[in-house]
Amino acid sequence: MNELEDNIVRHLSVAWRHLIMYSARRLEYLGIGSGQYPYLLALYEDDGQSQQSLSDRLLVDKSATVGAVNKLEAMGYVNRRTDASDKRYYRIFLTDLGWNIKPELEGIVHEALESLLNGLTDDERRATLELTRRMASNAIEAARAL
Repeated sequence: MNELEDNIVRHLSVAWRHLIMYSARRLEYLGIGSGQYPYLLALYEDDGQSQQSLSDRLLVDKSATVGAVNKLEAMGYVNRRTDASDKRYYRIFLTDLGWNIKPELEGIVHEALESLLNGLTDDERRATLELTRRMASNAIEAARAL
């Protein structure tokens, strides 16, 4: 057994890196990097979330969220507003431009995921999703336990 070739984390990492490269190239014309599009997708599901809520939802630290939101705001895709009930917090809202690119963005993300899952049956896709969800949950629990 070859530890490098049989290492599941290596294969997940390679798949992730290449999916990010693919997405970045496809999103380049919109000025959106691979680090920003997950925030737009999260806002499409629930516009007006707080920065903390976005961080929690995407399982990233606050500084990553601030950086991504700053870039999206500079490009005109989102705007940041002070929370009406608590001035210490910001809520992030999609602009018209942000809403207008939704079909393109979702299409590119779907295309990228399809390239990853190419050749898998529906049952294999469901099993892969379930197994990777469980692995992610295990990794999060292990990291939090430290």
